[in-house]
Amino acid sequence: MSELGPTPTSFDVIVIGGGPGGERAAIQAAKSGKRVALIEKAHVVGGTSVNWGTIPSKTLRESALFVHGLMRHRLHGFQAELTEEVTVSDFMYRERLVVQRELELINASLGRYRVEVYRGTAKFVDDHTVAFEGKDGRRKGNLRAGVIVIATGSTPNHPPDVEFDGDTVFDSDTILKLPRMPKTMIVLGAGVIGIEYASIFAALGVYVTLVDTRDRLLPYIDREIVSILERELSGLHVAISHDDRYERIERIPATPPRIRCLTRKGQDLQADVLLYSVGRDGNTKALNLDAIGLVPDKYGLLSVNENLQTSHPHIYAIGDVVGYPALASSAMEQGRRAMRHAFGLPVGHFRPDVLPIAIYAIPEVSYVGETEEKLQEKGIEFVAGRGHYGMNPRGQIIGDTDGLLKLLFDAKTGRLLGVHIVGDGASELVHIGQAYLKMEANAFEIADSLYNYPTLSDLYRHAAQTAAAELIRLGVTPS
Repeated sequence: MSELGPTPTSFDVIVIGGGPGGERAAIQAAKSGKRVALIEKAHVVGGTSVNWGTIPSKTLRESALFVHGLMRHRLHGFQAELTEEVTVSDFMYRERLVVQRELELINASLGRYRVEVYRGTAKFVDDHTVAFEGKDGRRKGNLRAGVIVIATGSTPNHPPDVEFDGDTVFDSDTILKLPRMPKTMIVLGAGVIGIEYASIFAALGVYVTLVDTRDRLLPYIDREIVSILERELSGLHVAISHDDRYERIERIPATPPRIRCLTRKGQDLQADVLLYSVGRDGNTKALNLDAIGLVPDKYGLLSVNENLQTSHPHIYAIGDVVGYPALASSAMEQGRRAMRHAFGLPVGHFRPDVLPIAIYAIPEVSYVGETEEKLQEKGIEFVAGRGHYGMNPRGQIIGDTDGLLKLLFDAKTGRLLGVHIVGDGASELVHIGQAYLKMEANAFEIADSLYNYPTLSDLYRHAAQTAAAELIRLGVTPS
């Protein structure tokens, strides 16, 4: 046995982390005929997306929508109410089925392409060798490869002065393990995760106080869309406090215990539970990056070039560990692209301008392309077209009369530049706009397209028609 430990097992590729990005990277490399090892520290693959985050939270959201719909659209002679004993797990029965099915599919794919999975915590020995250790910290073996992919994801930020006790204070990885359904909740952090959970629990009848550390909600999203979202959150009894953060968090002895949050602006907030969702940190501390000279930033994130390479050209980093946009969809694409680049395969042209973003709040928000604010910064003149859910028969049928589809067009050419949606099905509807953006469609082409009736998709025709009329007034005519 050498000083480095056992003789390494050789692979073409080592992937560290079995989330969406790591899984796609491993399979892409294996499809290319490479021998691939995947190291995963958890007892299951799938990462936060499948096991603790994306799928479980969206499952709870569907239950919340169902409950909210029953309460909002009361039918004559039909009553529904929640019992005092209801718990989060009562709303999550389908989550176990969905997660199990996803895990089966992931494991089947890894097995089909003969990806060898190792359970343990990965640590770099040198820039081509990775050791993996068990939970007891004992080294289980060494792996060596010509290409290494870091896909370790991220975890919720835990300030040292906040005690995450799993009883009154939770993060986004543990909030779905609530021991009981609270009546009141404080959510610290009004990013995507904070807003999603605030709206979900509010729809379940929980009174929520959302503390936003910024002076305005979601500053990177179209202001008109955000104003509708804020109004809808208010209708769910979500109280929003802007430009504030916690000063002290303390447990209030009671049966059951409660939580107090004193803020820097002097608010004394009290609730049954608190969700802390201010930021996430890249999972790089355990990797022993000092051994290879990689230095993450203060948030644990790694810098990469346009090909997802770190300062070591053969070491790639993908997904949450490289920061924005930190989406499951983008991580998957990054994993595929990294391996195509590593082995000289056609990579294709990636267009970040047509990457759709979705916030699974109640209501949903989704967008792709430019915002009004960005166009104004760039000095690009534009025309906006709007399709209102309240004027769409499908919107009336489903009871969503406040939603909005907003399209932004170049005032000189009529070409579509941005798509912004708030309302039911926004995360699905945005893909129509994404396709129009990729094909560089203009307002006249979108207005002339036919859609099933009645559908929310028909909002595209109405929005484009209003924009087309304004474009004609400005002298732009169909080409």
